[in-house]
Amino acid sequence: MGAMGDRFLRAGIVGLGICGLAGCGLLPPTTEAPLVSSSALSSLPPCVDDDCNCQDFRDQASAQIVLEAFPDDPFQLDRNGSGAACETLPLTALPADPAVPPSQSPHLALGNPSNAGSGNLNNYLLERSQYALSYNRDRGTANWVSWQLSADWLGNTPRQDNFRQDGGLPTGVYQVTPNDYRNSGFDRGHIVPSGDRTRSVRDNTATFLMTNILPQAPENNRGVWRELEEYSRDWVYQLDYTLLVMAGGYGEQTRLAAGKIVVPSRLWKIIVMLEPGQTLSDIDEDTPVVAIDIPNRNTVQADWRTYQTTVDRIELATGYDFLTAVPTPVQTILEAEAANLEALR
Repeated sequence: MGAMGDRFLRAGIVGLGICGLAGCGLLPPTTEAPLVSSSALSSLPPCVDDDCNCQDFRDQASAQIVLEAFPDDPFQLDRNGSGAACETLPLTALPADPAVPPSQSPHLALGNPSNAGSGNLNNYLLERSQYALSYNRDRGTANWVSWQLSADWLGNTPRQDNFRQDGGLPTGVYQVTPNDYRNSGFDRGHIVPSGDRTRSVRDNTATFLMTNILPQAPENNRGVWRELEEYSRDWVYQLDYTLLVMAGGYGEQTRLAAGKIVVPSRLWKIIVMLEPGQTLSDIDEDTPVVAIDIPNRNTVQADWRTYQTTVDRIELATGYDFLTAVPTPVQTILEAEAANLEALR
């Protein structure tokens, strides 16, 4: 469940987020709030661990579940007292795209979380030698990016810093430019980090395509998120692990570039950790899977472990289906449990 969930249970939702006229803050630890059981918490999206807002949900239906779990409405999802949560959202999310043929890309070894392909410009699959991603035309960012990280991808190539448009998008799809972020108050945040692709100039350059970038709060990007990236690489540098990583953002807090780029309200990352010599077929119920879901804002905790969650709960928030290449019994176990980070140290 993670540290945040544990605090929920021990202290009656300690640190529960709430937004009012004065802005978003944290309820003090002494605030009385309904106790939520561990099983109930596991069926709710990660935002309930810190601060849910209507902008974090895909549809009214998912927001309504949270409202009904917290009848006192500490997140102010029912602003007019009607009993309905987040009434400006669509009633339900769009149905999932149909299944697509399996990819041969090593970066999609765990599966294609949204069935991205060539038929939906809001779920458009781009496969490169360095990573694979699902691009969303209407959001101006990737839905998710998936990549493999091992010692084979690391070298001494310096950071190229050559942010640029992605000419690989279909005709008619707006190509986000580096200047679209200028003076926005948000960093051009990498999804696949530059530091994960230092084998060659070509590999590092690929991380600066704007389809691999999303608007990220500066303190978040340069602080807690960077620490998570470095933690991941340490497992490769020091212990020769291979990591299978997926990451992205969801929700909408505002838009940039005259509405062409959505600033996500939350950021997530899933890391499947393989020991030296292991392959996909070696994944079992003991394989460490680190899942993180964090608000995309400057005022976040410095330790990314605070935002540990489960794959199941990220699936609830995003609508994606992760780890589909893993046998179902193992997948069920891995997605429901949070990695024991103390045991990994």
